[in-house]
Amino acid sequence: MEVQCPTCSAKFKVPDTVSIATCPYCGTTFHVHTGEESPEEHFFFPPMRKDAGGVLLKFLSRQYGAPADITGAKVTKKELHWVPVYFFYLHGRSKRWSTIEEVRFVGIPAGSPFQGLLKDYPFPIRGKRFFDESVVKKGRYYEPKMSKEEAEAIARKLMEGALRSEASQEDKSLGDFEVEVNYLGLVHYPLWEVHYEYGGQNFVGYIDGTDGRVVQAEYPLMSGARKKASLLGTGVLAAGLIIGIITAGAYGSAWGLIGGLIPGGAGAFGIFRKGAVKKRKVSEVTRVNRGNLYFKPM
Repeated sequence: MEVQCPTCSAKFKVPDTVSIATCPYCGTTFHVHTGEESPEEHFFFPPMRKDAGGVLLKFLSRQYGAPADITGAKVTKKELHWVPVYFFYLHGRSKRWSTIEEVRFVGIPAGSPFQGLLKDYPFPIRGKRFFDESVVKKGRYYEPKMSKEEAEAIARKLMEGALRSEASQEDKSLGDFEVEVNYLGLVHYPLWEVHYEYGGQNFVGYIDGTDGRVVQAEYPLMSGARKKASLLGTGVLAAGLIIGIITAGAYGSAWGLIGGLIPGGAGAFGIFRKGAVKKRKVSEVTRVNRGNLYFKPM
């Protein structure tokens, strides 16, 4: 038979004998005959079967300036962490403008040392299962340090910010608005912490335990890549200086020199900051409204 999710309104088919179903689109668990949400609110995502260390090193081998033999680095530690995350379905709209409307699924990390790491993380919606106590024995388990109400307030603010951002992009005043927040449950989400050794130095990476995405990782940048970056940055700075001198001579003003140095210096700084370092921090995750934050030097 066909049922409709009370949260996201998606329609899908389930066997006639089923009385409780989980929406494959938003994860809401509900009684198929009444539409009422099930009181079961604790879930977990089963961890992937792939080796987290191998996934990390293979990803790093594709990064700019990484050692060619990094896949052979020694993995010194692998630990699975179960991070508590409150999941919400958000629907917000402006009462003044029909074009300003947002729908989102968000996860709010509620505890563990990884709250900052997973802030604004694009958690998947599908795949969660009812919580099993055996999960506690499979890694380091963290209890929530934040209440559901506190997490809901954060989720509401995220939606309000998204509505204001959309209104500003349309050059409109948001005016009165309404936000609907539906609680989808507490999920314990798997995160792998992997340490490895290369060239006598220790590095660390964090892997999404569901699909193997690299949340954040660091790797050594080879000297050849650093030298190329240094030469390129120096060339950009020199080009800015030359253009500035020519412009200053043509117009007889020091502002021409400054006008050439500023963009040249800015471009060179970016190259030096990312390419002339010994360690790089990278990620293959794009955050909501933030882009990829982890292509950084250390």
